Formats: sequence, C-alpha cells, structure tokens
Amino acid sequence: MNKVVKIIPYFGQWPPFINIYLQSCNNNRNVLDVLFITDLKPLQNAPDNVRFHSMLFSDLKSLIEKKIQLELPNFAPYKLCDFRPAYGEIFEDIIHGYDFWAYGDIDLVYGQLDQFITEDVISRHDILAFKKGHLHGPFTIYRNVDKINKLYTEGSYREIFQNSEYQSFDEFSKKPFYTQITNESEILDLPNNNISVIAFKKELANRIKVFNKQYVKEDLSQDEVIVYDHGRVYNFHTEENYLFYHWVLEKRFIWYNYPKWLPEAPKVFYMSISGFYNENNFKDYTNIHENVIKYGMRQWWLLKIKNYIKRRIGLKVSVDTYPKRGWVKPL
Repeated sequence: MNKVVKIIPYFGQWPPFINIYLQSCNNNRNVLDVLFITDLKPLQNAPDNVRFHSMLFSDLKSLIEKKIQLELPNFAPYKLCDFRPAYGEIFEDIIHGYDFWAYGDIDLVYGQLDQFITEDVISRHDILAFKKGHLHGPFTIYRNVDKINKLYTEGSYREIFQNSEYQSFDEFSKKPFYTQITNESEILDLPNNNISVIAFKKELANRIKVFNKQYVKEDLSQDEVIVYDHGRVYNFHTEENYLFYHWVLEKRFIWYNYPKWLPEAPKVFYMSISGFYNENNFKDYTNIHENVIKYGMRQWWLLKIKNYIKRRIGLKVSVDTYPKRGWVKPL
C-alpha cells in the first residue's frame, strides 16, 4: 500500500479534541503517517505514525520564502492554509521518502481509510479529494512528484501568497466556483486563483488524474448522529460509512463543547450538533440533546440582545450571532 504523509503545521496550543484525532490516526497506521510542524511539545500519547518536527513559526515563514522564492508579509498561522498546495516543495526535504503527501485539518475523526483509499484508487490518480466539487482543505492527497508539487505555480500564487489574509487557495477561492457553474467545461473560463480550478483544468486537458468523490460528512442536520466504533465512522440511522467526519460547522454553535476524554478517547462514541457522547450518556441522548439545544438557544438569544444594546450605545461587540441561529463568531 502506498503510504501517505499528512503535513500539519500547528502553532498555538493543542486543542481539547486532540486525543480523538490521534486515536483515529492510530487506527489507520497502514495508510497514514502524520507529521506536525510545530513549536509545541510532542504529545506523549501520540501513536507511532504521528511524528513531530520542531520549528518556530518565524523559521517556517523563512523556509517558505526560501522554497518559493518570494518575500512575504507578516501573517497569522491561519494564513498557512493558502500555502498548502505548495507543501510538496516547502517540505520536500522532510517527505522525500513518501510517494504521496497530504494536507488537512485535525477537527475531524477518521474512519477506515483503507476502505476508501485502496491501492487501485491511489495508484491511478495524482490528486485525491473526498468532498465532491473541489479539492478539500481538511484532507487532500497529492502524488509526490515534481509536476504535482509545482502545480500551484500555474495559478496566481504570488498575489495570493503576498496577501496577508487567507484567500482559500487550497480549496475554492473567496467565491466558491462550484456554485457558479453548471458544466465542468465552464471551469476553463475561471481564473486560476485556487488549486481546485488549476487541477480540474489539468484533468480536462488529460495532463493529470484527479479523484473527487463525496466520501466525507460535514454539516449535520438536527437529527443526525455520527458513530465512531473502533475505527469505523458511520451514520447512526443509515449506517453509511464515511472516510471522516469533520465538525467544521457544528463547532460554531454556542453550545458546542468538547469532551474531557483523557488520557484517551473511548473506543465507541457518538457525535451530533449537540456535541460528543460516550456509550453511557448516549443511553439518554434524546433528553440531553434537546436540553443542550434549548439552553444554548436561550444563551444565544441573550447574547443577541446584549449585542444589539451594545451597538445602540456605541460599545464594541466581541462575539457576534450570525449568520445562522445558534452560531457565534468571534470578531
């Protein structure tokens, strides 16, 4: 099996859900290695397929400038997402022994990767993404060869990299292109301001092979429950398997909290828009779920009223209540 190394520059502090992520990595040792580029201390409970490369953020910025030969403005760590398509070049000295590399997030839990990323699938493609319609920031795989590692240079990367604000170069730009087209041939008329358009144009020209199917789960409805069961991730009601579940939208709810599962996560647990549940408290899921949302909505409306009053009298608002009921966003 061709093994993939996922490169994750990470600065700040380890998140409360890191043990959930590490456990799902441990269950996929035959497919995935994870390499954190970080100034944090290595996690003692990390499985052997998760490694840590010590680097200061300032040194990483210098490395990026050296590898892409471009002087960059100061930027926050989140801006690193724009540089993801260039990781094959930036970290070439670290990943030279791998046939494939990947980038991605850690606010997710992997299922059984080898059920989706089979030897046949990975050997026949140059890029693999598992969110239909675009290359996906949370997890996209690239063949570790020069023409793929330099693919980003066929776009407006200089302008994008020298903008200190995140431009979604690793996915679909600031205005998602896939919402604006009805036919894949229309991609040819779009600007090369994101790696998805660049890659899809190359595929249309029969220059590379891109795998792009919907194998992941994001954006749960109020009634959906996702199960993690000894490495398998699936829908509680339909039993559909997922390559991973990414709680990118659910975490925006005011009531969303992470479990204190230390030193490791349980082997079976459940996830919904109201949070995480172990096997014991899932027995009373309906009551807990409803109460969490009811209490959260009261808190959300209270915050909304307070923000309205603050704005009326000219005070600054630090956490706003938009664009969806129950969501909050720091300003």
